[in-house]
Amino acid sequence: RRSRLGRGDWKDSMLAFSLVTLRAATRRLDVVARRVHVEKRLSELGLELPALGSPKGSYALTSRCGNLVFLSGHLPMPVSGELITGKVGVDVSPEEANEAAKWVGLNLISTLKAEVGDLDKVVKIHKLVGFVNCVDGFTAQPAVVNGCSDLMLQVFGEKGRHARSAVGTNALPLNIPVEIEAIVEVED
Repeated sequence: RRSRLGRGDWKDSMLAFSLVTLRAATRRLDVVARRVHVEKRLSELGLELPALGSPKGSYALTSRCGNLVFLSGHLPMPVSGELITGKVGVDVSPEEANEAAKWVGLNLISTLKAEVGDLDKVVKIHKLVGFVNCVDGFTAQPAVVNGCSDLMLQVFGEKGRHARSAVGTNALPLNIPVEIEAIVEVED
């Protein structure tokens, strides 16, 4: 049976098919080119992940449900291993607490790496919940927790943009200035 397409129609169809195939291939290459290599990014930023911490109570550092990893509240522990302590507004300035929140973020990333092996498997940082140990009347909790939020954006790019809560409290365990937990989606 003969096709009803004329010679010109056939060429137009092949050209359209070729263009669609080329566009799809280009999109795939764009996705690969944009892929964030997190370990390289950490190095470019001059950041070093702290050693993996251990739970300070009767709980696990992570819990996994499918592709979601729930990270317990983490502490501000620099690479030196000396815990950052103090109440914001008395012992610690808001700027120092912001830096402490950055260290909490690096500890979260360290734990995440131990859980999934390759940080490039991170699909999305979905949620951070931050608690700030502060004096009554202190209302800049979001500025403190920004230390962690900004780090997630620097390290993971748009994958690091997340929903968030920042809450003030009268005390935190071990007198730390900030504690943050996370919910992260990862590849299988």
